[in-house]
Amino acid sequence: MVEANREKVIAILGPTCTGKSECALWLAREIGGEIVNADSMQVYKYFDIGSAKPDANVREEIPHHLIDIVEPQQEFNGALFKEAADRAIQSIRSRNRIPIVVGGTGLYVRILMHGLFEVAQDAPLREALRLRYQAEPLRLYEELKQADPMYASKINPNDRVRVIRALEVYNASGMTMSRWHERHGFREERYDAYKIGLKRERGELYERINSRVDTMLQAGWVREVEGLLKAGYTSGLKPFLSIGYRDILLYLSGAVGYAELVTKIKQETRHYAKRQVTWFSREKDITWFEYPGDRGEIREGVRQFLQWN
Repeated sequence: MVEANREKVIAILGPTCTGKSECALWLAREIGGEIVNADSMQVYKYFDIGSAKPDANVREEIPHHLIDIVEPQQEFNGALFKEAADRAIQSIRSRNRIPIVVGGTGLYVRILMHGLFEVAQDAPLREALRLRYQAEPLRLYEELKQADPMYASKINPNDRVRVIRALEVYNASGMTMSRWHERHGFREERYDAYKIGLKRERGELYERINSRVDTMLQAGWVREVEGLLKAGYTSGLKPFLSIGYRDILLYLSGAVGYAELVTKIKQETRHYAKRQVTWFSREKDITWFEYPGDRGEIREGVRQFLQWN
């Protein structure tokens, strides 16, 4: 049972390139807020450009939590995120400031709001799946598509951890990961949250994605990856499996040319945004806006939520 007096938090959610970071900064200045990162890549140190981390000046002006908290070789997951986010929210509230949770990693936000849920585990089965994935990754992803097409559509075929885990859950329990998530979503929320969803018309969103990828590459994204490899971080580390970073590794190995690299990152990012739209469209109690056009409506919604005059 959730406590009656739940802490108030604001969450700014939605697909990539809809303006979540800009909206969070504006709102933090308006209401005396601090930002809690809910992006699964920004937690890793040194992976800066491709994760679109806010720059040092912004982070000095407005406190940001859960950025650069994990070494690239360290494990990080939803359970660890929940623990760290809970601590950050408690710290922010202790200073009479407003926590603003910001990010597009829908699973992290769901775990923060609803808590963890227990699903079947079978270590020998997981190891067998891991060995099979090493030999035939696409075949395992096709098996997942057959068993749980909804969940498969939300994840990248190259996401080894989630493909294996979803197949483990399905084979061990007979219940798909989508069904587990659906049951989990009906739990009472751990926080009293006002959820602001940011959206864009699809054509505009895709233009913004393409422009951001160009900007990131111009800012030295390839050099960042080269520097990480020279520093001794191996290509198999989890953050290197993310969109853009894995493609730059292929480019540096000579497997693809530069023009193909640019096209591939833009295409994969657009597909990711589409999966995010699908995910957040199924979440409860999100009020949707466009930023900055709807700033007045966002301000009024926050005012009513915080019960400010």
